[in-house]
Amino acid sequence: MWPKSFSAFFWGLLLAISLMLMVFRILPVDVDVKLFVGLMLGFCMWVMVMAFCYSRNSAKAASLVCAKWLVASSLINALLFFSQT
Repeated sequence: MWPKSFSAFFWGLLLAISLMLMVFRILPVDVDVKLFVGLMLGFCMWVMVMAFCYSRNSAKAASLVCAKWLVASSLINALLFFSQT
């Protein structure tokens, strides 16, 4: 259970940050609204990723899927970053 807990904690944190960064770049509102939306959605996203990791049979299976999501969201974040500058 401990490997699932560690992977759920770290993957939830990484994916929530990466996905909320994408939302932060896309939303066309003021910074204070973006921060509030990011805070609320980021916590919900972290909880969903943690629940997903606990639902898998092993920490390795959860990490494989989460790593794919992190690569995809990182590529989208890089694309959004370089297209705005």
